[in-house]
Amino acid sequence: MDFIIAIGGLITGIGLIINVFNTRIKYGWFTHYQSKSRPLNYVSLLLIIIGLIIMIGKAYLNGQLN
Repeated sequence: MDFIIAIGGLITGIGLIINVFNTRIKYGWFTHYQSKSRPLNYVSLLLIIIGLIIMIGKAYLNGQLN
C-alpha cells in the first residue's frame, strides 16, 4: 500500500473516531442521534472528506481505479 493512501486512511479514521465520541443518543418516539458539539462535528466531517479525497485521488492517479 502506498504511504500517502495510508495517511489518508489515518485522517479518515481520526475523523470517524471524533464523530463517534461526539455523538449522543436522545430517546423519544424515534431514536435520534445528536452531536454534543456542532463545531467539532464539522471538523470531523471535514477530516473524513479530506481523507477520502486523499485516498481516492492517489489511487486514481496510480491507476488503481481504472
